[in-house]
Amino acid sequence: MPKLLELFAPQQRLWQQAREIEHLKQQLTKLQMQNDSMREGMRRCVTCEYRIDFKRRQGQADNNGPD
Repeated sequence: MPKLLELFAPQQRLWQQAREIEHLKQQLTKLQMQNDSMREGMRRCVTCEYRIDFKRRQGQADNNGPD
């Protein structure tokens, strides 16, 4: 009987890994959508501190550029 279980062990491991890969793909898709949504929201934000700071630094870079 142990030999029978040994026969199916690699197949079971492959099935388990396939399930895990599918779960990770779904999680990746979800996180990419959240990331895209947050990035889009940050582009439209005009009161966010990070955006104000970025625009300030961008303006300084433009002023310090070659003449």
